[in-house]
Amino acid sequence: MKYAVFFYLLILIWAGVVVYRFGQLCRQQGPAWAVASVYRLLLDNHLFPVGPDIWNNKPLLTMGLLVKAGELLGLGLLIRIFWLTHWAEAVLILLILAAVIYAFYYLASCCREDRKIRSVYSLSEEYGVYEIVLGPSGTSGAWVGTTLAQLDLRRKELLVLSIVREGKVIIFPKGPEVLLGGDRLLVFGKTTTLPEKPLTWNQ
Repeated sequence: MKYAVFFYLLILIWAGVVVYRFGQLCRQQGPAWAVASVYRLLLDNHLFPVGPDIWNNKPLLTMGLLVKAGELLGLGLLIRIFWLTHWAEAVLILLILAAVIYAFYYLASCCREDRKIRSVYSLSEEYGVYEIVLGPSGTSGAWVGTTLAQLDLRRKELLVLSIVREGKVIIFPKGPEVLLGGDRLLVFGKTTTLPEKPLTWNQ
């Protein structure tokens, strides 16, 4: 029984550290980047699929190790199911599994395409770098079919850094560039002048 208590205490400590480190990543790199990184760490077969920069990023490196440790704890939890000794332990395992399912749901919902604007990197409360996905609906959908010059984004303190279109990247696009549906714009600028409210850590 004492080994079971130690095991569940270890899971509790692990969960607390994961939440703390995830918050650090959100403050450091922006919520969208943090969510995407953790999502890839969970679903990719490679040890650290988020790139070589992980070795120079202590919070991200720690998160990578925590995710891999969580996979081992999850395996141990599944094995533990076959040696249940008390109904209370079964309830505890169900609660843990429910929390894991909710975490996956949260990450998946944050990565959905209907979130048109995501924070990539927050410089301050007023300025940041954002990814804008142009779709047929939503306020940002009104940009489809117009040129950057027509939008006059500089007047709104917005600067388009790049456009990803059908796998190709357009760096520092010019004013005559026509925006198309499905374009992914990397934009630096003022948060309050964005066409929609971006995905943030509190959402």
